[in-house]
Amino acid sequence: MVEIKATQAVILMNDAALPLAPGLVAPGLDAQIVVAGPSMLRLALAEAALPGAQVICADFGQSASLAALEEKLRRMGRLDRLVLAGDGADAATMFTLMRTIVTFLPALRRGGGSVHLTVSRGEALDSLRLFLRRVQPTPDGYRVPVTLVEAPAAED
Repeated sequence: MVEIKATQAVILMNDAALPLAPGLVAPGLDAQIVVAGPSMLRLALAEAALPGAQVICADFGQSASLAALEEKLRRMGRLDRLVLAGDGADAATMFTLMRTIVTFLPALRRGGGSVHLTVSRGEALDSLRLFLRRVQPTPDGYRVPVTLVEAPAAED
């Protein structure tokens, strides 16, 4: 297990975001990278692709699993960035992304963090866009900056 300083910046990625890691998680970044998800295969790939990253088996769709993950991250340090990916055609995935953002918003606000989402095009993406309008930054700086990148659907 990796030793972590309590004030260290932490980047949380879901396992679906692993292909995005090279562009969003620069080598030498002074942050602990955590990859979480239910896929043991993707978590094994994360260990190989991101040396030093911590992997945690967690199901973002389960409330208890999400709460346990939030507790672990709180002990690890300051949540600096949330990097998530998903299928815009899957309503359950969009709901899971929204719930994950809501769970980690307080920690992101305290640490001045941000959210990066990469979602493939699909009919459920509109619900995510509507949700994101409510969490976008305001002039008082109260909200968390969110970047949404729309990826082509698998059949595009």
